Amino acid sequence: MIQIPGGYAKWRSLYLRAAGDAFYVAYNQDGKADVKDAITVSEAHGYGMLLAVYDNCRPDFDGLVRYFDLFRSKKGLLGWQQIMNHARQIVPAPEGGEGSATDGDIDIAHALFLAAEKWQEPQFHARAVDLCRAIFEYTVNKDLWCLTLGDWVQRGDAKFWNMTRTSDFILSAIHTFAARDTERSAGWQNLLNSTINIALALLAEHPQTGLLPDFAHFKHGKWTAVHGEVLEGEHDGDYHYNACRVPWRFAAYLKATGDQRVVPILAAQARFFDTQKEINAGYKLSGKSYVDYTDKAFTAPAWAALHIMGSPHAPRIFQTLEDDEAAYFGDTIAMLCVAQCT
Repeated sequence: MIQIPGGYAKWRSLYLRAAGDAFYVAYNQDGKADVKDAITVSEAHGYGMLLAVYDNCRPDFDGLVRYFDLFRSKKGLLGWQQIMNHARQIVPAPEGGEGSATDGDIDIAHALFLAAEKWQEPQFHARAVDLCRAIFEYTVNKDLWCLTLGDWVQRGDAKFWNMTRTSDFILSAIHTFAARDTERSAGWQNLLNSTINIALALLAEHPQTGLLPDFAHFKHGKWTAVHGEVLEGEHDGDYHYNACRVPWRFAAYLKATGDQRVVPILAAQARFFDTQKEINAGYKLSGKSYVDYTDKAFTAPAWAALHIMGSPHAPRIFQTLEDDEAAYFGDTIAMLCVAQCT
């Protein structure tokens, strides 16, 4: 049986924190976030809610739901980032902290649907549907049927409206929404089909590696990787800290659904990762690495693709996870890769 040493109990002791009767996932213990006093982000919260369901830990899940309620916006989406202020109060981050980040809300809604099923709680199902309604209204571009970067992107935004982020390609969640959010079922199915087609269009740019960029935009009638910095940094068009999650998300989707449309992407990625002694923390889409170090956030998803595609190199890559230091992002992604892909 494939397991992360220490499992959920160890992860919980390292990263779950109390705020009154609520819980959040501490993502910035080393103080390296751009906002130094940031304590958590919606992405981390979604990960924590999923792990609490997978480990059948209802008290943790309930506490995470209470935190979600504390920082839910008027639109119904979780604020992207919170900080600890000088009075030791948790408040929205000053610059854009109340806006949403799409992947966090998607994972939270997915976790609520899973919790409703696991614990037979109709309230969780109703809450998941409410969140789906907000995600669909505020973060889906219905012109191109793609996910936007957050509720702060408006239709008239020439730079960001036609842009999508590959870390939001959470296909298994969108598949679940199509099945369970019946009012918007056709829309979710459109989004699922379109997201797969976007990924396949990006695959066609670099079929020899299968590596997707952090950000892509619809330009001159087709989807293509962005060039240079568009939002986060110089590696926005590379296989960086957003795109590194794609092998995991697509492997989890293939395991959950058997949808063969994603196989060409996973097969290309697996062939590329097979050639790597270890998985470096960043690649050009051509396969050339621009760093000489590893990170579980890259290694664990690569392992997920290798594992699902039946590569004999999967165990070797899994063993290299032990070489990396403990850190919220990599540790959490590794836990989710094992939970969703085994």
